[in-house]
Amino acid sequence: MGIHINHIYKAYEEKDGEMQYILKDFCMDINDRHFICVLGKSGCGKSTLLNLLAGYLKPDKGDIYVEYDKIYGPSADRGVVFQQHALFPWRTVSENVQFGLNIKKNKNAKEIAQRYIDLVGLNGYEDKYPSELSGGMAQRVGIARALANNPRVILMDEPLGALDALTRDNMRREIERIWQATKKMIVFITHSVPEAVYLADRVIVLQEGQIAVDQLINLPRPRDINNPMFQDYVKQFEAAITGADADSVITE
Repeated sequence: MGIHINHIYKAYEEKDGEMQYILKDFCMDINDRHFICVLGKSGCGKSTLLNLLAGYLKPDKGDIYVEYDKIYGPSADRGVVFQQHALFPWRTVSENVQFGLNIKKNKNAKEIAQRYIDLVGLNGYEDKYPSELSGGMAQRVGIARALANNPRVILMDEPLGALDALTRDNMRREIERIWQATKKMIVFITHSVPEAVYLADRVIVLQEGQIAVDQLINLPRPRDINNPMFQDYVKQFEAAITGADADSVITE
């Protein structure tokens, strides 16, 4: 059970007659119910990987499977949460969360939407419009909308990147709480190393389209950022991203 990425190649352009691959002979397996964070510099292939998993891009070579189903394009089995919440501004919170259910003509759409609105802590905001919500609240609506379709996996593309520091910190705790409640498989793209260590069961660091580090996080939840082991993980991943010696990395 899970995601199986088999020898993926993806290029965007040619240079001197040769294809420039952002991902080349890329392989990875993700276990069911795991929370995976993917780190790396800009251009390393993080967003390309997520877009391939979402079905928005097709690989030049290779195959991706969710359980035993090959990915050919977007599907309700894979819920996506973007950096910008991408809510419909003319729809209420409840209507946004119901959107996918209504397309499938689910007769229980309103009740299912309410369940996930409650889960993300927005009870009482059902009739509000996106313009009436804070950034963090709007992202919760996006998460509820993704969960309402009961996908096999949730794909998150830097969902906290546009938030201020305090809201981002609160949303990390909220995302962990929601994951604990649902145990959905999550693939989470981020630039923040501490965020990855706080959230993930497993951290993947990409370099030039290849896996440079693949590390399970052996820390109890909820995680204490002041725990020396937490700081050791942060230094390890920052060193892998920057190419510095882990002992020389200064962590805030």
